Amino acid sequence: MKKLFVSLLFCGASFAVVAQKAKINSADEALKADKIDQAKTDIEAALANEKTKDDARAWYVKGKIYETVALKNKSAADAETAYDAFKKALEINPKLPEALLEMNNRMFNVYATIGNAGYGNLNEQKWDSSYLYFKKAGEVRDFYNGKNLGGSIPTDTAMVFYAGYAAQQAGKKEEAFDMLKKAAALKFKTEPALYVVLAQQYEERGDNANWLATIDSAKAMFPADKRFADMEMLYYSKTGKTNELLGMMEKKVNDNPSDFALVLDYAIRLDNVANPRDEKGADMPKPANYDELMNKAEEVYKKALTIKPEDATANFQLGALYFNRAVAFNKELNAFDSKQQSSPKAKELQTKVQALMDQSLPYFEKADAGFSGMGKLEPSDKRTYESALYALQKIYAIKNMNDKVEVVKKKLESL
Repeated sequence: MKKLFVSLLFCGASFAVVAQKAKINSADEALKADKIDQAKTDIEAALANEKTKDDARAWYVKGKIYETVALKNKSAADAETAYDAFKKALEINPKLPEALLEMNNRMFNVYATIGNAGYGNLNEQKWDSSYLYFKKAGEVRDFYNGKNLGGSIPTDTAMVFYAGYAAQQAGKKEEAFDMLKKAAALKFKTEPALYVVLAQQYEERGDNANWLATIDSAKAMFPADKRFADMEMLYYSKTGKTNELLGMMEKKVNDNPSDFALVLDYAIRLDNVANPRDEKGADMPKPANYDELMNKAEEVYKKALTIKPEDATANFQLGALYFNRAVAFNKELNAFDSKQQSSPKAKELQTKVQALMDQSLPYFEKADAGFSGMGKLEPSDKRTYESALYALQKIYAIKNMNDKVEVVKKKLESL
């Protein structure tokens, strides 16, 4: 009897396994018949049972069920459930026969559904969730492609970029940096914003080599996008490579001779290079080619004024160029002792100061007229206007034009 009893127990265990295997099959059949709720019930029963909870096919069928639901409802949550189930199936049996035949399409569907959720959240500016969906989609792709099942999910370079963009917008700078570098390595050419943001990241990190390399790549891919030429100029300016910067700007001006803003900017940069100042605004030593730079700046200011003769800022800048040169000669003159004050050199300096003051006057007067006609001024324009008025006041005082000194004084008080 004891032997028979053991045999009956054995049969009972086998029957339980068969019963749970039947649940897996019935779940698969219910899925084929589009009876989703029944399929879910049967597969969960199989996976809850100790005998079949580690059955690779059970997990695979669960993946199929939730993949179907994910596609039908465009549900990222169901797609993630499907992915977890497929992943579990392959961890149990990496060469599961059904997986070898079908997994490529199924895993791609999961990947695409999660990725599309990322795009949807991106359009709604839900940056955090968008990034997380894109990241999960990448995880799905990388996991499947690493299994060598005879197929692969291609890399969507746009998704890599937008993952980085969403991360950047969400304040996840390190995650953004990694994704944007990957997108650039993939030569993503649809969005020039990739290279704008990536270049800014390199700039912030002080990685000058990659900062410039990113700008160079972007210029080659997007030759019509002016942002990258501007970024290149910013690079040369910030890294102190003034000769390269001025050479680039001159070429740009030659290519765009009617672009007033560009021409004026070039003139101002020449002026600033000739008259360097430290962070506190104090004068630094003049460069060896000071006269060459100042003559060039004068020429380009005049070029700007041929385009916009009445522009207040351009008139002020050219007036200031003459005025500042007069001030420099006057400082040199004031350094002479009493005997030197009557020397030929002193007279030469006095003549230069007078001539430069006279040259600057009409430009300051035009700047005065231009700024006074603007109405309410922006803070930067207000500061420039004040500087123009102070210079006018000084010139009028030197020329003993006291009535005009009073007029300028009232204008300054009104500011």
